[in-house]
Amino acid sequence: MKDPRLRKEPKKPKPKICPICSTEYTPRSSLQKVCHNYKCAIAFNKQRDAEIAERESRKQERIQRDDLKKRREKLKTKSDWNKEAQVAVNRFIFWRDYGKPCIACGKPLNYGVRGGAVDASHYRSRGSASHLRFYTFNIAAGCVRCNRELSGNLIPFRINLIARYGVERVERIEHDNTPRKFDIPYLQRVKAIFTRRARHYEKLRKRYQEAA
Repeated sequence: MKDPRLRKEPKKPKPKICPICSTEYTPRSSLQKVCHNYKCAIAFNKQRDAEIAERESRKQERIQRDDLKKRREKLKTKSDWNKEAQVAVNRFIFWRDYGKPCIACGKPLNYGVRGGAVDASHYRSRGSASHLRFYTFNIAAGCVRCNRELSGNLIPFRINLIARYGVERVERIEHDNTPRKFDIPYLQRVKAIFTRRARHYEKLRKRYQEAA
């Protein structure tokens, strides 16, 4: 039989600070959250109820946004998904080639103005080879002048593309005329994949800049 004198005395609760009036108090139980003033208890309960209501409101708003997003996506056409997939691929090219010069003329690019000073330039254009519109070896960062005004400036584009990937890769692009069918599920996957890849490269570039 154990000696009663060896029994451990219960630990005394540690003093706490009341979240309402900021006074120090010793709780009578683990459930007590405020001091012994009933006004603080009322104020605490009101505050807690308001927080619960706010969380529930945010939850309902999120559910409504998700539902609206799903309904909008159901209304999108193949053309809409095609555009969104291309935007995702172009954004990936922007961050993949970040810091590199124009693929054609070799001049420095202003990467600080995404969507304006840097284009995702296609070696074989989307008009003449739409099946290669998402093929990343066919795309590189280029300046607006070469891509839009000079229609890609293809002779130096080809030379620099060979320097980057090798002649075999470039010739494979030039002779690739296999048709592809881009249905909506495929375009959705393209958008999702390249959105993730773009974020990954963006984080890498920013991390590198911070370390420099």
